[in-house]
Parts: sequence; C-alpha cells; structure tokens
Amino acid sequence: MTQKNNHRERILDGMRRAVHDKLTPKQRDLPKTTKGKASALLREEMKRSTETDPRKREAAAKKSLAARLGVKVDSVYRYLSGKRKNPPKEIAEKLDKEVRDSAKPGLKKKVIKEARGKSIRIQSRAKFGYGTTARPGVTTTPDSRWRNIAETLPAMYATPLWDALEHGDDHRAQEILQAYLQKEYFNEGGKHGNVEVQLEDLDYMDFTID
Repeated sequence: MTQKNNHRERILDGMRRAVHDKLTPKQRDLPKTTKGKASALLREEMKRSTETDPRKREAAAKKSLAARLGVKVDSVYRYLSGKRKNPPKEIAEKLDKEVRDSAKPGLKKKVIKEARGKSIRIQSRAKFGYGTTARPGVTTTPDSRWRNIAETLPAMYATPLWDALEHGDDHRAQEILQAYLQKEYFNEGGKHGNVEVQLEDLDYMDFTID
C-alpha cells in the first residue's frame, strides 16, 4: 500500500470511528480478548461463505480471516484456541479495527441515515503541498507544511462524504475534503485568491457527529 492510499484510508477510518462512537456505551461493547475478537470475526466470515459443507465453510472462513488480518492461517487457529493471547501490536490493532468496524451494522446504518444532510466536525493534523505548475491567477510554492485543522463541514460536503463511506471510496473522500479545505480553509471562499493545495499526508483525522 502506498503512503497516499494509506492516508486516504485514514479518512474513512475516522468516519467509521465517529459512527461507532455515536452508539451507546452498551452498544459499543466489544469482545475484550484476542480469542473473543477472532471468534466474532470468524462468525462474520462464516456468514459470508458460500460453502454448504459445515467443515469446509469453517476452513474457508478461517482462511479468509487470515487474509483479512494479514497473518497465516496457523495464527488464526492459535487466536481462536486461546493459545496466542497477545499478538503483535500491528495485528492487535487490526483485530480491534475489524471488530469495531463490523459490529452493529444495523445500528450504524441508522446513525449514518440520521447524520446525512447535517454538518460534521473534523479535527486533523495534515500535510499540504501547494500547486507547483504556474497558471494565471494561481499562487504556487514548492513548500509543504503540516497544519492542525479544526473545521465544520457543511452538509453540501458532509453528505457526499457519507456516500463515499457507503461505497468504500477513499479516493472520493479525499477529493471532497481537499475541495472543502482548498476553498474554505485556505482561500476563505475566494478572499485570498486561488491557492491550489494537495493533501500529501495525514497524521490523523477525527470526525464528530452532532
């Protein structure tokens, strides 16, 4: 995965976290152990499987789960049996993310439905570069800068972001955010000329649903 694709993914990940955080504490309750998390994900994979034979379906689900986590099938067996309670940090974080993102799909759809058409707040630390190809009326500079950003996206930007989340389109999500920040944050609606910006990297992006 390239760095650019990686920071794009953080945008949709931030939106998924915001949806999860909108649930009640009881609804947000997730498995605490590695075994519990792996078991919850295995049940999800088994529901997706088209295998009719129970043993083949379980084997196929374990293989799919291994690919999903980026580990060997043997590791999945150890997680499920409880023999491996503390996987490497990267895998532990992946387990947390996958369980969180897949939990309570019906409730999360309701949260998203209610959030459509409303503004959404963002907080982020992001690195922006400016246009380097000079054109009439365009301010250019070769320098890139990290900026701490706290903004409220109006519905005209927030609604298509939810569409991008629904379709898993991280490229579209970046385009929407970049368009908003270029017009409203950097150019203040056109007050400061026409500065072109490019989102180059993203430390984090947090969303808050009102």
